[in-house]
Amino acid sequence: MPFVNMKKAAQASGSSKSFAVKVTTMDAELDFTTVEHKATGKDLFELVCRTIGLRETWYFGLQYVDTKGYIAWLKFDKKVLDQDIPKEYPVQFLFLAKFYAEDASEELIQEITQHLFFLQVKQSILNMDIYCPPEASVLLASYADS
Repeated sequence: MPFVNMKKAAQASGSSKSFAVKVTTMDAELDFTTVEHKATGKDLFELVCRTIGLRETWYFGLQYVDTKGYIAWLKFDKKVLDQDIPKEYPVQFLFLAKFYAEDASEELIQEITQHLFFLQVKQSILNMDIYCPPEASVLLASYADS
């Protein structure tokens, strides 16, 4: 879907009380077409968590690239549209782990949490954002689902 100015999109759709959001997780893309203008960061985050069935929410956040090109995290206590997000349609976010568990095998209970963590760590290793010694790479590969 091509990007358009949010104001023009709202006028064309006849509704200026909602906006569209696209959230990309490590294994899915979620489209929300009717997010209310008054929605806070917490409202949007909880909507995403409910949609993917995530209960261990405290590790995660919604990341975006602000109007200056910097990576930022959506603030829960402010309205989504009051933050420095690009005014494009749909508004795009990445659903990522913001905090890492010290002992993942003990602290991460829910399977979806473990899966999202695994995919993000795997991607970070493949992108060489984090270093992983060869021995640890073999061990991590053994945890991968077939």
